[in-house]
Amino acid sequence: MSVPKKILRRLSQGIPDEAYLRMLYRCKIRRKLHLHPPVTFTEKLQWLTLYARNPLYTKLADKYAVKAYVAGRVGKEHIVPTLGLWEKPEDMDFSALPRQFVLKCTHDSNSVILCRDKEKLDKAAACRRLKEKLQENYYYFGREWPYKDVPPRILCETYLEDEIKNYKFFCFYGRPRFLYVSVGLG
Repeated sequence: MSVPKKILRRLSQGIPDEAYLRMLYRCKIRRKLHLHPPVTFTEKLQWLTLYARNPLYTKLADKYAVKAYVAGRVGKEHIVPTLGLWEKPEDMDFSALPRQFVLKCTHDSNSVILCRDKEKLDKAAACRRLKEKLQENYYYFGREWPYKDVPPRILCETYLEDEIKNYKFFCFYGRPRFLYVSVGLG
């Protein structure tokens, strides 16, 4: 049985990060979490969550702020164009947006709204979903501290027609060891 996110967030706020991750790990993985030293890949990820505190990580977790960072390294031509940035759904002017676009929150995961045809978009439902997501601090679900201070905003980007591929390189000691490719978002 899974616990609703709102309840999990409230329950988790008073628990220290390490104790919370140990409980979460025990519930999800069904074994004790070894952190000193971590043994398995998932334990290493939990160790990094707790102890790898590079301030750059907050900028990298922010879907808007990371654009300037990446553009400065590989060029702005590799960045999906931004069509708008708002603090609340009421500020969005759908009439000013193109027929196709993507909405997402800058501070979380899983808030993507793909709009393939603006005339068919349920704008009220999209605004309700975004408003709900803006209230969540993604940090509390997995204690990924870079998310804790990312300002919650709504980002609108150009809709990409091509098949979307998300590449994740998993590096150990500064060297890529394996690659994960996710194809398609909806």
